[in-house]
Amino acid sequence: MKHLKSVCFVLFAFLTLSNFLFSQIKISGFLQYMYYVEYGEKMKETFMPGTINLKFTGTLSKNVKWEVQFGVKEMNFNKFLKDYYIELGDPIPNVEGLEVKFGQFKHYWSIERKESSSDRKTIHRSQVVLALVADRDRGLEISYTGLKNLRLALGFWNGEIVYKNPGTIYETIDYTRNLDDSGAKKDITGFAGYKFEIDKNNVLNLSAAFLAGSNDRMNINDKKRYGLGLDAFLVDKNLNLRGEFIGGNDGDVKKRGYYLQLSYKFFDYLEPVVKYESWDNNINVEGESNWLTLGLFSKVLDHVVFRLNYVMKTEKPNNVKNDELMFMVQVKF
Repeated sequence: MKHLKSVCFVLFAFLTLSNFLFSQIKISGFLQYMYYVEYGEKMKETFMPGTINLKFTGTLSKNVKWEVQFGVKEMNFNKFLKDYYIELGDPIPNVEGLEVKFGQFKHYWSIERKESSSDRKTIHRSQVVLALVADRDRGLEISYTGLKNLRLALGFWNGEIVYKNPGTIYETIDYTRNLDDSGAKKDITGFAGYKFEIDKNNVLNLSAAFLAGSNDRMNINDKKRYGLGLDAFLVDKNLNLRGEFIGGNDGDVKKRGYYLQLSYKFFDYLEPVVKYESWDNNINVEGESNWLTLGLFSKVLDHVVFRLNYVMKTEKPNNVKNDELMFMVQVKF
């Protein structure tokens, strides 16, 4: 009987603790699947299993939040840690709107990069955002929202950048995945954004951001990197208009690009999208890449998203026929 009581007590304590812990944790995520056609010399047609993300969020106290997010890339079930951070809200008494965030996560830089996957109107992010804006990095970011409609942020980062496919439009930044710290200097980012409330249904967001850092991977010693971005974002009840311009130096190479995107919601679940983007990965060398995306975006009950995109590509000076047709289904849970 004595042992039975001990076992019952331990079991009760375990169940109570488990109930408390799991009641404080929220689990969410999404999965994607895409049908893809490339129109080249030979048409390529395939089904492409996409990313599966699983996110855990919780609170340690009223002003302390945490998040851990895992991803599975291309259905090969090789899990990697995408986000892990702690966020402190109002850490200084009598200073409202101050947040301190540290760990690995996306910093404030580009509205398209910061946008959640389920809200993005097109399947792919623009070329300039993929090339000049880091996806994730480890660091510390301080943000302030104590003044109405104004957000300021300053970040200090590990600066661990992966140079992928050197010399192409996809060159620069891939996911930061717990890589060794080898940067000679760290990255510093800054962000300032203001929201103009035109009326009840119309909002205009303007923001600017910068990045300064270096990298010594790929046998490049102390490679300097700079970036400056400007973006505008107009939203009313049905209209969504945005644009971003980003320029920067990657060592001795100057790069720049922009995109403009317009969508209009005709019905609750139907939103046509037009997007034009231009990307020059070396402004001192002839040639640039211009893409026009025509598509449809449909978000059903906030859980299921459909995207249909046709991308017409013009890549100078050697224009190769490689237009794309894509249909993506995304389920959020």
